[in-house]
Formats: sequence, C-alpha cells, structure tokens
Amino acid sequence: MKYQLSNCQIEQLAENIFEATPRKDIVIDRNCVGECETLWNKIRDKPFGLLVNCENSFSLSFEGSRDAGQHPFQQKTAILCNDYVDGSEKKLKLTRQIKIMAGFFCNHQVFTDRDEAIKWLSDI
Repeated sequence: MKYQLSNCQIEQLAENIFEATPRKDIVIDRNCVGECETLWNKIRDKPFGLLVNCENSFSLSFEGSRDAGQHPFQQKTAILCNDYVDGSEKKLKLTRQIKIMAGFFCNHQVFTDRDEAIKWLSDI
C-alpha cells in the first residue's frame, strides 16, 4: 500500500514496517510532521517501524527535527543514507541534521544498507 502526502511518499513494506521517502528539497517542518501523524492515526493502532529513505535531498526545521518520530506507535526509525558521506554541501548538511536527530532518540539509527535497516526494524 502506498500513501501520497504533500511532503513524502509512504509505502507499507510489511505488516509493521513503512518506508517514507521525502520529496526532493522539502523542508520537514511541524506541518509535515503533523500530516504524517494524521496518517498514522488513521492507519495504525499497533507499533510500527519507519524507514526514512534519504535518496532525495531534504532538510529538517528545528520543529521538524524535534517532533519527528514522536508518534506513540512509532517504535523505531531507521534512516537510510546510501551515499550520505560525499562532497556535496547539501549531503553534508543533511548528514549533520540526521546525526542530531538520531542522537536525540535511542530508537533512531542511521544505516547505509537497506536490508540491515529493514532487519533492525523487524525487531519490534
């Protein structure tokens, strides 16, 4: 099942695992997080894990980084950055934001391998 939101696409990979791919150059702010929370409230009543696919360049506002991953049923968040360490300024900025976000929550982890990320998420 796929869900199209204004800021990202969310695809259900397994019963309790979803993948979110932010739109290119979007700024994830409080409104974006609120839109995702509205979706989770409609479709989930059990714990789930979220794979955030960083294939597109995006950034997080202060509120977005503070509020992301706070839904009560979102147990784990895997952040997939296949090539997040390269020379581009945007990728380096995103890498810093991801590390800050991951540092705030023990249930967030950064991965470079998609299969490892999904395996980690499946332990819910």
